[in-house]
Amino acid sequence: MRPSRSPVLWFFAITYAITGMGIGVLSYCVANRLPFNTWMPYAPYLTGTAPSLAGLVMLLWLYRLEGIRRLAVQFHPALLRQNWPVLAVCLLLPLGVAILTVKVAAMFGDADSPLSPRWLAKYLHVAVIGQGFLGAGIFEEIGWRGFALPHLQRRCSALTSSLLIGVVWACWHLQNCIALTPYPVFLDPFPWARWAVYVPTVMAYSVIFTWVYNSTGGSLLAVVLLHGAIDAPEQLFQPDPPAIPQLWLGLPYMLIAAGLTWRYGAANLSRRARVVA
Repeated sequence: MRPSRSPVLWFFAITYAITGMGIGVLSYCVANRLPFNTWMPYAPYLTGTAPSLAGLVMLLWLYRLEGIRRLAVQFHPALLRQNWPVLAVCLLLPLGVAILTVKVAAMFGDADSPLSPRWLAKYLHVAVIGQGFLGAGIFEEIGWRGFALPHLQRRCSALTSSLLIGVVWACWHLQNCIALTPYPVFLDPFPWARWAVYVPTVMAYSVIFTWVYNSTGGSLLAVVLLHGAIDAPEQLFQPDPPAIPQLWLGLPYMLIAAGLTWRYGAANLSRRARVVA
């Protein structure tokens, strides 16, 4: 192991630096009026995969190949052998929250409910494959939970670690969203109201992810599936997503995160001891 006094800060810095490279590629294409298919399709691969790329860099820096071997073990299904209820929560909780949110919002006249069996049939495929192992789950979780969380939990409680990652995670998504707009400039006017709800929503996600991670003894397979499942309901509302206020989407997760904290305590957010690097 190579010593480092602030590995998580280095991880955050590298994550943002890689994302900045993606924004730079996109800005260069726009400024020089290059054809879209020249470089622009590749910019999201830098912005979207930045956390996992940074996590791999830090693991190699600190632990060399042994760090990659330990990372691979965290994807082994054996970690979930005694934790299948947690896996079920990972796959079904986001679907339940999405359906409940749309139904309640429809009751108050804020959105129609476009759910149908055809969309529901796509859910597990999108959660596991499209958004899990070929999307945001694998692109981000090697960094956020595979590297940052266990290193933060060496010095901080599970709740503090979750909230710190949640803030950085939310701010990183702002940078990522800017990179994926046709013209990557700062949003004007800035949507302060929406952002004020989005940040605590992502912090709530982070608490739930920590509960899953610690409850499964550090299973990255579980958190990748959870990440994919949280992103998957968006596919259920295509091509015309309902105009649901951001608060409707975030409030259920905030309540769940608060309940987990009350039930298990801030120290571990689980019946098991928190997983540390």
